[in-house]
Order: sequence, then C-alpha cells, then structure tokens
Amino acid sequence: MLKSRRFKRKAVCLGLTATLIAGFAVTFVVPTAANICRELNMAGISLSLDKFSSNNKDSIINSSVSQPAQTATEASVSATPEATTEATAEPVKKKAPKKNDQPKRVDKGLVTDMDVKAISTASDYVHVRRKPNTHSKIVGRLYKGCSADVLKTKNGWAKIRSGNVTGYIKKSYLAIGDDAKKMIGKYGQKYVRVKTSVVTLNVRKKADIKSKILTQIPIEENYDVIKSTDHWYKIEIDGDTKGYVRKEYVTLHVRFKHAKSMAEIKAEHRRKLAAKRAQRQRLAALAASRSTRSTSSSSSSRSSSSRRSTSSRSSYSSRRSSSSSSSSSSSSSSSTASASGSTGSDIASYAQKFVGNPYRWGGTSLTNGADCSGFTMTIYGQYGYSLPHSSAAQAGCGRSVSLSNVQPGDLIFYKHGGRVGHVAMYIGGGRVVHAQSARTGITTSSMYYNQPACARRIVG
Repeated sequence: MLKSRRFKRKAVCLGLTATLIAGFAVTFVVPTAANICRELNMAGISLSLDKFSSNNKDSIINSSVSQPAQTATEASVSATPEATTEATAEPVKKKAPKKNDQPKRVDKGLVTDMDVKAISTASDYVHVRRKPNTHSKIVGRLYKGCSADVLKTKNGWAKIRSGNVTGYIKKSYLAIGDDAKKMIGKYGQKYVRVKTSVVTLNVRKKADIKSKILTQIPIEENYDVIKSTDHWYKIEIDGDTKGYVRKEYVTLHVRFKHAKSMAEIKAEHRRKLAAKRAQRQRLAALAASRSTRSTSSSSSSRSSSSRRSTSSRSSYSSRRSSSSSSSSSSSSSSSTASASGSTGSDIASYAQKFVGNPYRWGGTSLTNGADCSGFTMTIYGQYGYSLPHSSAAQAGCGRSVSLSNVQPGDLIFYKHGGRVGHVAMYIGGGRVVHAQSARTGITTSSMYYNQPACARRIVG
C-alpha cells in the first residue's frame, strides 16, 4: 500500500514536470527576421538576415538588403528635422527588442551575382569582336574596369554583353566570378538616392546630427558616395559642396562603366569636333562684331573732328553733321546688342554643346576643362560679356530675377553653408547645364539637384 502511494506521487511529479517543459517549449520562440521586422515596425521591408555576414560593414553584399527603418526620425533629438517627409502621422511605437537581438545596420547593395559576372582587366581597353578570332570585325571596346555579362566561354574566348555591345574578347582580359567580386569596390561607383517617402533631406557639414546644415537635396537625383560610416554617407553634391546624409533616409546603389560600340565612339568623336567647330565660329563672330564696333567708333570720332574743324560753316551744315553723328552712334549701339547674343536661349543652346567635356578646378577651357564659374565666364565671354572667375562674384552681376521666373541663359546660384559656392546656367524645362564636378564633368541636371539660392539675368 505504501509503495502504491509513492508510485502515484512520482507519477504526479513527472506529469507536472512534463507539463512545465511542454509549456516552455510552446511559449519560447527564437527571434526570426519576421519577428524583428514586426518589433521594429518594418512591415513591407525585406531583410535577408540568415545569409548576412557581419564582417566589413561597408562591403557590398550580394543580396539586395534594405536598411532597418527607425521608428523615430532625428526630429526627436534635434530642433531641425533631418528629413521632410510626406507622411505626418506618428508611427506606432512598439517595444524594441533586446540589444543582442537587433539586426546589424548594413549598406543597401544592389549588386548581385546576376548584376556583375565579369570585370575587364585590360590595361586600357580591349576590342570586342563579332566572332571569336582576331581577324573578325571590331564591334566595340571594353575599357578597363567595365562590367560585362559572360554569355559563354570556349577555346580561350568569352562571349560578353556590356552596354549596347555583344561580342567576343579573349577570356584572359576578364576577372570572372569571385575574382570580379573582389574588384567591385575598386571599379564600382557607389551613389545614393533620397527615399521616395522623403521630400527634402539635410546635408550636414559633419557626420553629426548637431552639425551645420550645408544644403537640402530632393528625391530623384543621384549623389556619388565618397565614404561611409556606421550611420552616415559622405556624398558629393557638386565640385564645391560635399557633406553627410543619414543612411536611413537614402538607398545605396552601385553603377559600373560599360563597353562602347564603335557607333557610340564615332558619335562622341563627332560631338567633340562639332563643339570645337562651334567655338571657332563663335569666336570669329565675336571678333567680327568687335571689329564692326571699332570701325563705327572710329567713324564717329572722325565725324566729331570734322564738325570741330568746320564750326565756321553755316548752321545748315552743322545740323547735317550732327545728324550724321547721331546715325553713327545708333549703328554702334545696335552692333553692341548683336555682339552680346540675341537672346539668353542662344547662349544656353551654345553652352550645351560642351556637355560631356571634363571638369577642371580653376580651368576656363570649354574643351579641355573648366570649373563652374570658369564655364559660365567663358560662355558669356564669347558673347561679349565680361564676368569674374568666381561664383560668389558672378552672383552680383546682371540683375536679380526670381527663381520662379527664370529664363534660358539665366545664372542659378547655390550656397555652400552661408555663402554662394556654385553656379549653373538655366536651359529651360527645370534643368541647368554646369561644370558640376570632377566625377561628372560638364553635364545637365535638375535645377533643384541642390537647393538654389538666387538667380541673375546677364543678357539685356
């Protein structure tokens, strides 16, 4: 009887123990990517945590990974909101997971195995041929550092596709697979775009929420990344403005150069020749205009001298001489107007002929390199206008116009902190042409690629 009671007690204890173990097994859940997303209010954002490697925060990873969205913007810690967003409703605050359970912040990389299969290792460029032999027709050039898809390989040749070019090159000129991945950081150019949920984003002087705001940038524009820290990207706005943006408000992308077809190479050569020819014609027209003004001025001077030497003539002769002088003066004024260009549209159209040419700090050459103010100074100089070689000084030339009433040919100025640091020329359609930076050269951009400060009209 005693043994029977002891047996029943043991059975009850074992039953309770089993129940407790089962209860723990049901209630304890290992944190997963989906759970973390819910905890951080990250619905709709895809994370690839299981495959993520914690080594090298700034490396470009192969999977497409979005950065964790934060439940509070910097407006909660700064009087100046970091980003102006379209949504005004406060997000639902949820309990944050333990520190050890939070996913590590990573850069969003858009480079996958399918994006970059090979990178050219040629010293300069290698010919891309129609067929896999050295006697076949050349269809393009694959330059050093350009990316390409490898379609197939055979007998030491690789069939590639890069840009608008498809053809064959020697396989020895390519880094393929893992070898190509090691070269992504060297030849791939990182750039960021402001997230579509943000209207404008602050660019700060330092990687600090309390640092001075240099400017604000909009969505839809690309900004090259100079370097990266845990929470910030240092980006280049133009040759005169570089600053930091918070990672959670932008997406990171990577671009590569591609092969050029022979048709594209020839078109670029023709464009450069046309730009040089246009510059010669413009300088010749300017010289002819100045010669005309000089001749008109000499005629006016001789007429005045003649009037002084014949002052004793009749009043009729004096009135006739005065009429002749007035006619000469009017001719000179008309010549000056034509020398400065008929309209701002003419000047803006001329400026666009040099898009694609290089940027050079301190330069004034439209073909060999100019900086922002050197570019606008030279363009206007070839229409008879004298401007200083300084964006800040040019902001005092001509007359002020509102940003809402700009016309082609007007100069648009941008501030670096509290001072003017860059100038561009309006070309119409909400766009400008300018010598932007060493990375981009002379190019066109949205007028609002950076926050414009003021505009000036030089013509007229």
